[in-house]
Amino acid sequence: MEAQAFIDLVAGSARQSFLTYHLFPSVTIAQAILESGWGKKVPVDPATGRSSYNLFGIKGAGVAGSVKIVSNEVEQGQVVPRTSEFKAYYNYQQSIDDHAQFLLKPAYKRVVTAATPYEAAQALSKAGYATDPEYATKLTRLIDTYNLTQYDQFTTEEPSFYPAWKLDLGKRALKEGLITSPEWLSKLDEPMPVWAVLAVALRLLDKQRQAP
Repeated sequence: MEAQAFIDLVAGSARQSFLTYHLFPSVTIAQAILESGWGKKVPVDPATGRSSYNLFGIKGAGVAGSVKIVSNEVEQGQVVPRTSEFKAYYNYQQSIDDHAQFLLKPAYKRVVTAATPYEAAQALSKAGYATDPEYATKLTRLIDTYNLTQYDQFTTEEPSFYPAWKLDLGKRALKEGLITSPEWLSKLDEPMPVWAVLAVALRLLDKQRQAP
């Protein structure tokens, strides 16, 4: 598959996922390219040839079950066959959404609050997402080479889950520690329970007490 053909295949899903999870589509696309080898490393059921649509090599069982792959691993100098179970999905949208949900963990909040895709790439690396020390550099190179930032642009006519001002408020609150998890960014229109209001108020008090 040609590079642009693969990008076209996943770009729409990455943009759709942004409306809920607020992760830069350019970074999501670059991760899909890097981790799936342009789609060539997506696990496929060896018996049926069924694709798992798993772009990020996430192990376990997904909405469409799993795909088991046998690979040879070297242990104590011996080549040993090992079976790995990878999540299976019905389409790439489900794979991208599942990956986005994984990044809603507090450890990755700087990925969500990043002002640019380049900051997000660095935040992924600093949070320990990948063991490759060049991971952020590789993402940045892909973003620049294929002009992936064009997929971060949304026109005023396109649907948006939240207006920009509301999302900016949520990201600032996350960065300032008033909310502790990126998951709150998908709940900005929901009424806050009393305990959540109290938690925010107490964090404000804590910040004031710590101020010089």
